[in-house]
Amino acid sequence: MNDDLTIHHDAVLFFGDRDDGVIGLPGLTHDGHVIEISYFFGLTRPKNIIVISSQVGCPLGCSFCELDGFVRNLTARELHDQARLMIGEAFRYGFDPTGTPHKVTVADSGEPLLNPFLVSGLESLRDLPVSFKVSTVLPAARAAWRNLERLADFAAGYERPVQLQISLISTSEERRLRSCRGRIAGFDRVREAGELWRSRNPRGRQVNLSLIVTDDMPCEAARVVRIFPPELFRFRFREYVPTRHGAAAGHVAVSPERLRRIKRDFASRGYQVGDWASPSPVERRFGLAANTIRRMYLEAIGFSRKD
Repeated sequence: MNDDLTIHHDAVLFFGDRDDGVIGLPGLTHDGHVIEISYFFGLTRPKNIIVISSQVGCPLGCSFCELDGFVRNLTARELHDQARLMIGEAFRYGFDPTGTPHKVTVADSGEPLLNPFLVSGLESLRDLPVSFKVSTVLPAARAAWRNLERLADFAAGYERPVQLQISLISTSEERRLRSCRGRIAGFDRVREAGELWRSRNPRGRQVNLSLIVTDDMPCEAARVVRIFPPELFRFRFREYVPTRHGAAAGHVAVSPERLRRIKRDFASRGYQVGDWASPSPVERRFGLAANTIRRMYLEAIGFSRKD
């Protein structure tokens, strides 16, 4: 245990092998809560990815997520210490962040744009040779928009790439809005977010719009090409990995043929389409959607409630 860190762990979950693997840490906070920290690596990945949490719990209640209920925001120090903790653990397995390209992604427990400490947490990691990605559902709250503005300004001045990823969920706006219990932005506001990102960070990458592709989810390029132009946005297709909440909501994994049709449809409209978001064989085999490692840990130590 590294005693100078605010986040600790008492278990490590290792899946796969060095060709395709995941290290999962159930992060333990000083006040007794459990968050998730992940590390993804493999031969097909251009970068090894450290995934950290932004909150204990989450207020949005997305239907495909394993989390229930919001407890608190993680501090800037706790954001920093998650990455440091995982780097130390990955180093034990022979992964060196100074010798291999690494990305820190804020995408595990919580909604990052609702955490006022998000940007200061990223600032605290500037000494690491990493790029960043922030994955958000884009809440409707004004505080989330102010945080987005701060993030765009940080990205404009950061020496490495900073990606913004918005989980669009579906090309049906009505389906998107119904997928979360909390209030999230509609399509017009998502478009404004892309314009804000480009205006404040003109040399940055296009905003990723992530679609959680299930067999029943509307994913049609014709619905969105006018509001989400390819010069501002690219689409990221993430096949749904079954979760308990997702099964309860009626989600079903997409068929390979339907996924191919969806990708051809979007490519024909001028969107950049790739397979970089597809779950790896190890992720599929063990059902490693966000926060399933946390759930595995809680079950292993005998917790029957969401924490």
